[in-house]
Amino acid sequence: MESPPAVQNAALTAALNPSPPLVDTARRCHLHIRQQPRAARAGPDGKDRRAVDPPPIVQLLMDDFDPDNEDDVAEIKCPFWVVFCRLVGAVAVNSDVSTQSYFTEEGQKEVQRLLLGTTVASPTHTADDPDPPTMPTHPVTRDAVSPPHSPTSRFLPTTARGRLPRAPHNIPGAFFIFADLSLRRAGEYRLQFTLMKMEPPLLRVGATVPAHHVVTSQVFRAVNAKDFDQVQPSTNLVKGLLDRGAGFPLKLKKGIREGQRRRRAAWDDYSDDEDSGDYDNE
Repeated sequence: MESPPAVQNAALTAALNPSPPLVDTARRCHLHIRQQPRAARAGPDGKDRRAVDPPPIVQLLMDDFDPDNEDDVAEIKCPFWVVFCRLVGAVAVNSDVSTQSYFTEEGQKEVQRLLLGTTVASPTHTADDPDPPTMPTHPVTRDAVSPPHSPTSRFLPTTARGRLPRAPHNIPGAFFIFADLSLRRAGEYRLQFTLMKMEPPLLRVGATVPAHHVVTSQVFRAVNAKDFDQVQPSTNLVKGLLDRGAGFPLKLKKGIREGQRRRRAAWDDYSDDEDSGDYDNE
């Protein structure tokens, strides 16, 4: 018995446009460090600290991301993604140095935090990329399958037909901003970021949240206050995120360096002394 024309057309469409195998969208997600840390001002007492400059910013990317696929977009916009940050050694990247142990004069063991501030970030979502010139591309892991040419292919439905061209940067994004990290001790370090998804079934006592991806930053240096001279103006990425609603603790920096401020203050004091001095009029 011959199949109806509608069934034949459906079968032909499926053959010409094979669906990719179903893959958990969360497993396709991973992290990309969009803005690397460069320097920090150490504060031994925790009070004279300055945040890592520039603020580290991590972006969520997805393998084979399709901005026209509802499931892909929903995954990028999912509010359950979180990123945890820890401090690791510049060489021994598997050594967690976020805390240190020491003994008091009384012989008691104390634990002190070396990494201060907010070490967990939830996503900041944007409708487009905040800094297109530095925008990374979502990784492509599979080749695009082009259907064979057929005289009847132009009569078959296609998902691409009727869509308006999309600007490359006009795709949704998810960013994790760490604008309140600082260090207690000078030295060379790296930051390590772990991606997790806090889905409701996992929010119970005794549940274990798996790590989806781990990424480590470049080496940066934390120096004492007298040596710190590396505050820089906010990057275009930070400005773009602020324009798109990212709030405190992310803020705009004009880039007046600490060293310049100290030298300017010293020069002003010197000028005041000169102006207030007594001059001999012979």
